[in-house]
Amino acid sequence: MTRVSFRELTGSAAENYQRYFVPAIATPVSAGLLAAADLQPGERVLDVACGTGIIARLAAERVGPTGSVTAIDLAAQMIDVAKTTPASTEPAIEWHVGDAMSLPFPDNSYDAVLCQMGLMFMPDRAAALTELRRVTAPGGRVVINTPGAIQPPFEIMEQALVKHISRDLGGFVRAVFSMHDAKAVSALLRDAGLRDVTATVEQATLRLPPPDDFLWQYISLTPMAPLVAQATEDAKAAVEREVVEGWQRYVDGGGVVGEQAMVIASGRK
Repeated sequence: MTRVSFRELTGSAAENYQRYFVPAIATPVSAGLLAAADLQPGERVLDVACGTGIIARLAAERVGPTGSVTAIDLAAQMIDVAKTTPASTEPAIEWHVGDAMSLPFPDNSYDAVLCQMGLMFMPDRAAALTELRRVTAPGGRVVINTPGAIQPPFEIMEQALVKHISRDLGGFVRAVFSMHDAKAVSALLRDAGLRDVTATVEQATLRLPPPDDFLWQYISLTPMAPLVAQATEDAKAAVEREVVEGWQRYVDGGGVVGEQAMVIASGRK
């Protein structure tokens, strides 16, 4: 089966990620991560798999001008968009393109290392967490979040894409929700050498656009977009009919509304 990876994002997908995903999903799920991180003024923060920088910018607000924020992502297009997205406060964010499994930073560099919804896409999660711990200062913390169990709207979308376009597309949707077990996530952090590990599951309320809008917005910001674009118009129409019909039970006020469980895990070096 073809592996669908964020490494293959196009520039337009990164722009769509900032335009659609950040306000609808990344922002509401960030609250739990940042609460667990408990960032303080003057701290040094690293945001790994930063995407277009939502966590980095929110972290900068919390550490203030005496702190520092560095952000890194595998996709150069994400960093390009991040650099052009205004931040409201100092410090200026230092942006890097690079792999979480081989971070280009010295040992013991950061008070807090954060990773929002990125670890589940990494082919070697253990290696990535070992790197996150390596660059964390003694006594500092690593804080991550990953989506919990897949919710029905995303199951409906996955089934429609697999049925009408390609079985390969199910790989991406399943990957998103592949780290839903808090105990398993805790074990990964402990195996990486972190101590005082905790993992909780919290609910984030998502208020999404209408079904026929959100379906294509979501696809456009993921690595699924090129595969879907190659499908016939009949196949794409069949996906839309099935998804829109299936999502009607979750529509409130014209948009799709639901709770998404999030695993929030942390540990200290």
